[in-house]
Amino acid sequence: MRAFRLALILAATPALAETPLDAEAFDAATRGDTITYDYGGGLFGTEEYLEGRRVRWAFEGDLCIYGVWYQKGDQICFDYENDPTPACWLYFLEDGRIRGRYMGEGGGWEILESSRGGGPLPCPGPDLGV
Repeated sequence: MRAFRLALILAATPALAETPLDAEAFDAATRGDTITYDYGGGLFGTEEYLEGRRVRWAFEGDLCIYGVWYQKGDQICFDYENDPTPACWLYFLEDGRIRGRYMGEGGGWEILESSRGGGPLPCPGPDLGV
């Protein structure tokens, strides 16, 4: 009976809470790098993290878009050009890789860093870095 009670207590106890990265830690983990992210179904996209909390993002095979990021509560939010709705995420550092959990509408899904480089994000098409 005691083992059964202990099992019930353990099952009802939440796992240790994850601590999301704050702006300082996120900046330190990303600035100057170009990071490619995967999700459960494959490649998600690539983001280049620039000085001054600026970013350049592209979904695989798509044109680059520019934006800025900022901290809002525990979330890191991105404002991209031509998109009035910020994209907000919780980010975690897991075994030296960035993991993000989308917090917007339909959120809860996650992305995971699959590769990292120091070079600029290649921007095909008419993107001339305006």
